[in-house]
Amino acid sequence: MKKNTIFYFLLFLFLFGYYSYSEECHQKIVCLNSMALIEKMPEFSTAQKELDRISKIHENILNKLSKEFHKKAERFQKNKNPILKKELEILQARAHAYQKTASDDLTKKQNKLLNPIYKKIENAIHKVINKDKNIIRVDDCSPGKGVLLNKGEDITEAVKRELGLN
Repeated sequence: MKKNTIFYFLLFLFLFGYYSYSEECHQKIVCLNSMALIEKMPEFSTAQKELDRISKIHENILNKLSKEFHKKAERFQKNKNPILKKELEILQARAHAYQKTASDDLTKKQNKLLNPIYKKIENAIHKVINKDKNIIRVDDCSPGKGVLLNKGEDITEAVKRELGLN
């Protein structure tokens, strides 16, 4: 009786181990070049143009503040007037405050414009994953993303097809 129990136990372990092994063999890690996708999307170029436009506006305002500061600084160097010194301090504080405001505004606009694009790509990736149930992870193999090598399948083209970019 004891031999049968051991036999069935070993048989169970063998079959369970084989099933687990065969499941692992079919699971795969794939890669995706998100930069190649983003650059092909018309929404991205539109968003990039809008961000460039907003950035230029903020840059022009900061340049005006900088020129005004340098003019007052030159006058202060010649005159050493305490009123000019106070105006310089106020102008410098205004420039720093505006720099923070401009940075926050640009970040907000960037999120507003790019998040829908990222969501669209994410949805397309999920559609590709749903077609191939063996995919367990998608690595972003775009340059600079930290993944140096992924021997898995590259699904960039499949996601492009889902996005209608081919």
